[in-house]
Amino acid sequence: MARDLRGLIFVAALVIIAAVVISIPRINFSVVNFEFDRGNEDSFLGLNLGLDLQGGTHLIYDIIPAEGEVPTAEDVEAIRTIIERRVNAFGVSEPTVQVLGNPPDRILIQLPGQSESSLNVAIDGGEVTPEDVEGFFESDLGKSGVEVFVNEDASMIVTFDDFDGREADNWLAQFREKHPAMLRATFEYEIEVPELDPTTSIATDDEVDASEDGATADSEDAAADSETDDEQIQLPDPIRVAPTTEEVQAAFEAAGFEDVVVSDGTDTLLFLTDEGGDFRQVDAVYFEAEFSGELKDRTFDDEGNILPSGIEDLTRQLADIGNFASIRSPGYVAQWTVSGGVQEAKALIGSTAQLEFRERKCGPIIPPSDVPAEEWPPDGLSETEWLLLRCSSPLYFTEQATNISAEDLDDAFPSIEGTPPEPVVTIVFNESGRDAFFEVTGRVARNRDVLAIYLDNVELVAPTVNTQGGQGIADGRAIISGGDFTTERVRTLAIQLRSGALPAELELSEERSVDAILGADSLQRSLVAGGIGLVLLVIFMITYYKVPGIVASLSLAAYTVMLLGIFKLVPVTMTLSGTAAIILSLGFAVDANVLIAERTKEELRAGRDLLAALNTGFDRAWPSIRDGNISTVITAVVLFWFGDRFSTSIMQGFALTLGIGVLLSMFTAFFASRLMLRLIARTGVGNTSNVFVPVADPGTQS
Repeated sequence: MARDLRGLIFVAALVIIAAVVISIPRINFSVVNFEFDRGNEDSFLGLNLGLDLQGGTHLIYDIIPAEGEVPTAEDVEAIRTIIERRVNAFGVSEPTVQVLGNPPDRILIQLPGQSESSLNVAIDGGEVTPEDVEGFFESDLGKSGVEVFVNEDASMIVTFDDFDGREADNWLAQFREKHPAMLRATFEYEIEVPELDPTTSIATDDEVDASEDGATADSEDAAADSETDDEQIQLPDPIRVAPTTEEVQAAFEAAGFEDVVVSDGTDTLLFLTDEGGDFRQVDAVYFEAEFSGELKDRTFDDEGNILPSGIEDLTRQLADIGNFASIRSPGYVAQWTVSGGVQEAKALIGSTAQLEFRERKCGPIIPPSDVPAEEWPPDGLSETEWLLLRCSSPLYFTEQATNISAEDLDDAFPSIEGTPPEPVVTIVFNESGRDAFFEVTGRVARNRDVLAIYLDNVELVAPTVNTQGGQGIADGRAIISGGDFTTERVRTLAIQLRSGALPAELELSEERSVDAILGADSLQRSLVAGGIGLVLLVIFMITYYKVPGIVASLSLAAYTVMLLGIFKLVPVTMTLSGTAAIILSLGFAVDANVLIAERTKEELRAGRDLLAALNTGFDRAWPSIRDGNISTVITAVVLFWFGDRFSTSIMQGFALTLGIGVLLSMFTAFFASRLMLRLIARTGVGNTSNVFVPVADPGTQS
C-alpha cells in the first residue's frame, strides 16, 4: 500500500506542476547561460496559438537553385535566418519561419496577426508610450477600434477599423508635430585650473608657523602680515569648461539641422565604466533640440563613397567643440511602415540576401601634417584607445564601396588554423573576383585599414589584412580570425557569408490568409465542443461504471491538465486541427479505462477477490491498450512525415497533438487509474464489489 501511495503522490505532484505551468501566462528565467522562455501573455492559458486560431498570413516558398547547383542544408538554414531577420524588421509579433522537406527545399513563413493591414511603429527612447500612440489615433485622427500591441523589442503594432495605408505619410507628419523628437547631445565637463600670477607667492605651513612663533611687531603690523598671509595661500577656483549653446547650435547647423533651436545646457551626471568594468560618476551637461523631421540615412556619392548618416554627421560636428559623450534621439519615430496582407509579405521576403564588401578608411595612426604631435590622438584619447576606436567608431572612419561583388565569393567554411589552433573562417573567391580582392586587400594592408563585410546592411565582420610588405592577397583565398571567435561563431559566420552569394531564388508555392476574427471564433467553438464532450464522458463513466467511472474521470482530469502543461513547456503550437486531436485523444484515454473496467468485471465473475481482480484485469487489458495506442502513434508519425514532406501544417499539427495525447493517455490510464483503484480497494469501499462493475450486470457477485 505504501508503494501505491508514493506512486499516487508522484502523479499528484505532476498534476500540480502542470497546473502551475498553465496558470502562469509566461514563464521566463535564465540559469547561467541557459534561458527558458515559454508562454504568451496575450493568448489563452499562455499557449502558442497557430495561424488558424490567431489569424494571419501563411506562405510557403520553394527554393529554386541555379542550374547545376544543389543547396545544402546549411545554405537553406542561412536563407531561413535571413528571411527571419527581414520578417522581424517587418514588425511582426512572434513570426514562424521554418525549413521544410527532406532534404530541405522549402521555407514555411507564418505571420500571426498579419491577415489585415496594420501599422508598425518603433519610437526611440520610451518617452512616447503606447497610450500616447493610441490617443493620437483616437483623438487626433478620429479612428475607431484602435488597438496597440507591444512587441518584445518595444516596437508597436497598431490596428484599427477602416485602415487605409495610403494615408500613413500624412499620419506620420501629424504625429511628429504632436510628439516631436528631442535630439539630446551630452558633453562631459572639462575641469581647468586658471594659471597663477607669477608675482604671487604661496607660503608653506612651516613658514606660517615660524612667523607666528617669532611675532614681535605691533598690532597694526600683525594685522597687515595676516592679510598678506591670506593673500599668499588663496588659490583660484577651478573652472568647468563646456561648449556654449551657440557652439552647439552652430554644430547642428553645420550638420544640416537648420530648422532646430538648441536649448541652454542642463547639468546632469554620467556613469561611465573604466577598464576594470567599474562605474565612475562624472559631471556633464546636455543640450536639447526639438526635431520633427526625418533623419538622413547613409547614402553613396557618384564615386561610390559612403556618405555619413545625419546622426553620424552631427556626432562628428559635436566632437569638434567639446568632450562629446553621446547623442540620443528620444521620441524619434524610427519606423512607421504599413504592413499586412499576403502582397506586403511577398514583397518583403521575395528578394535574396545582399552581401557587400566595403573598404573602411580608419583614422590615421600618425598625426596629420596640420595637427601638432602633442594633440594626437584626438579628443584626449590615449594611444591604446585610439588604436581600438580608429576603425570601430563611426566618429573616426569612413567607408566606400569596392569592386568586390557578392557573386565573386565562391565559398566560405569554418576551419582550424594557427598555433595554438583556433577557429577561423576561410573564404574563397572565384576567378573573376581575385583581381578585385587583390587590389582592395593591398590598399587596406598598406594603409592599415579594414575590409568591412555587410549582409543586408548589417555588419558581419570587419577584419584587418595581414600580409608581408603590404601586398594584396593574390590567390583569392583568405582566413578571417578573431579573438572572440568560437566554433559556433565561425560556423554561423561562414553560413552567413556563403548565403550572401547563394545563387538561389524563392518561388511562392502556397499562400493563404486567415482572418483573426475567424480564428478566435474557431477557438471558442473548439473549447465549447471539448467542454461538452468532457462533461458527457464524465457523466457516462460515473453513471455506468460507478467507482471505476469516478476514477476514470479523475484520471481524465489529470490527463487534461498534464497535456496542456506539456504543450506549453515543449512548446506545441495549438492549431484548430490540434484541438480536434485533443478531443479525439480524450476518447482514447476513456477507451483504456473502459477496457480495464470490463476486464476487472470478468475477473470478479470468475470469483476472484477485488484486489486480485483489479491486478489481473489491468494485466490482461494492457496488451490491447498497448497495441491499439502504438498503432495510433505509428499513424500519427506517418501523418506528421507526410505533413512535413508536403508542407501541410494542418496535418502536422493534428499528428503531433494526437501522438503526444495518446502516449500520455497510456500513462494516466495504466498508472494513475491503477494506483487509485488499488488504494480504494483496500478501504471499506472494496468490501462491496458490485460498485466496481457496470449497472444491470446479472453476473455481478456481491
